Amino acid sequence: MSRLVKFVLVVFGAVVLLSAVPAIAHVRPAGGFLPDGDERPQIHSAVLLGPKAHNNLLEADLVIDASDNDAIKRFEYRWNSATFGSTHSTSVLDPTVDYSSTRPDTRYGLQIRAIDFHNNASDWFPVWDGVTPGVPTIVVAGDSIASGYTKRWFVSGGTCRDDAYSYGSALVKQVNGTLPAQWEAVYVNIAWAGAGVGNMLSGGTDSCGARHSAQVGQILDLVDNSTWNVVVITAGINSTNWTDVVVGLTRDTAFSFTEAGDRAACDLAVSEKWNIRRKRGAITNSTREITRTLLDTTNARVIWTSYYDITGSQIAPQWTPVGSECSQYMAEALAELHGALQSGLDPRADWVDIDWNVATQTWAGWPHPNAAGQQSIGLIVAAEVTRSR
Repeated sequence: MSRLVKFVLVVFGAVVLLSAVPAIAHVRPAGGFLPDGDERPQIHSAVLLGPKAHNNLLEADLVIDASDNDAIKRFEYRWNSATFGSTHSTSVLDPTVDYSSTRPDTRYGLQIRAIDFHNNASDWFPVWDGVTPGVPTIVVAGDSIASGYTKRWFVSGGTCRDDAYSYGSALVKQVNGTLPAQWEAVYVNIAWAGAGVGNMLSGGTDSCGARHSAQVGQILDLVDNSTWNVVVITAGINSTNWTDVVVGLTRDTAFSFTEAGDRAACDLAVSEKWNIRRKRGAITNSTREITRTLLDTTNARVIWTSYYDITGSQIAPQWTPVGSECSQYMAEALAELHGALQSGLDPRADWVDIDWNVATQTWAGWPHPNAAGQQSIGLIVAAEVTRSR
């Protein structure tokens, strides 16, 4: 929140100091002195804001107008239901409240008071009375990595969405482990195999033949702006012909029989066969539209994940289609794709780099993450979701 700052003269004995004091805790003229000559702070007004994208889960901002003849050291607040709740402290510069000690969808009252540097306290000030928000929602969107795609045999069909297999499951389990039981987040997965950034805006058909509406529209329907929301997206690779390039590269390296041949095949695949240079502008523009729409329309925090390097992963025992001789070209490919996505990412969104190498499925499911790979992605994203901001 923006704050006005005023400069005041604070007198300690014969020493005069020039201090910057936030407007929410400004110094006011003396009056109503206590027996020792000091004065109690006063709160003139206070407002509890709803959850915003910048807030940590279960936290919300306070806007307070308070004064003291010296300066305010901290604010304290308590949630009251049938009885007065425990007292919690919050800072003067960025006052927030934490809903952890409350229950969702339950009526409470909120009171605050100011404490000055002589530990004089203001009266308790009633800030808010109403029903607390519902539990947070975590939405996972994007492509087959996010959807938890699995496939075992080439002659059988794949599973285009598996909520429990997706990294979203590990992510939400880890996040919920940091929250009180009554505030555990709801997990919704709307990702589907084959989705690119354009499909997130317009919909499309997954690799299993099912038709899907635009994921951005689904997110707008799922998000409740009265509570905390996190949207995690993995998308972009399917906006290019990368799948066809990797299939061709697997065939080419299988028949080259030399490292030099493999290296030449990788160079050709990345530099000439991959259409990223023709698609870069569209990827950047779609990423910008996705993130800007979500951040302008909802209060959700938006997190976009990177991709991982498939170099060294095995499609079958003793068969590594993309060996170490291709590492330079795979790194260049990731850098190009990530650059296109990050160029379009709204500055309010967060980019998360997952592990450079992720454990993958074998046979027909290669190079999608296996269960351990999905777990590792989920834990990295969970660390970002729970990071104090």
